[in-house]
Amino acid sequence: MAGRMSLLLLACDISADQEESWRRLLQELSDAPRKEEHVRSRRRLGISAESVWLVPKRSGGGVAVVYLEALDPEWTLDELAASEAPLEMYYNGVMGKRLGLDVVRLPRAASGELLFAWRDDVRGEREVTNNS
Repeated sequence: MAGRMSLLLLACDISADQEESWRRLLQELSDAPRKEEHVRSRRRLGISAESVWLVPKRSGGGVAVVYLEALDPEWTLDELAASEAPLEMYYNGVMGKRLGLDVVRLPRAASGELLFAWRDDVRGEREVTNNS
C-alpha cells in the first residue's frame, strides 16, 4: 500500500474484573493459529503497526491504550466493526460480550498524522576513542 500512514490511539478503562479476560484475549492473538489469522486480518485492514499497553491503576485493572498505524484508521475501525471475517467477528464478540467494549465507540486519545518519532536503533554501541 502506498501513502502516508496515520496513527490512532484508543484508550479504554479495563476494570480489575476484566483485566484477566483482556490479557487472555491478547495472548490468544499472539499464539498460533490465531497469530497467522491476526496478521492476515491486519494486512487486509491496512494496519501496519499495532501495540497494546495496560497502564495499571492502584485499585486494579487499568487503562488499555491501543496504538494503530494505518492509511485510514477511521475506515479501519469501521471495517473491523462491520467485518464478517471469522477472527474479526470473534474479536468483536469477545470485546463486546466479555469486556463490554465497542471498538468503534472507544474514545480516541489521539488521532492524526505522526510528525515526529525517535527510536534508539543502536543500543549498546558506543563510540570508543583510542588516544594512543
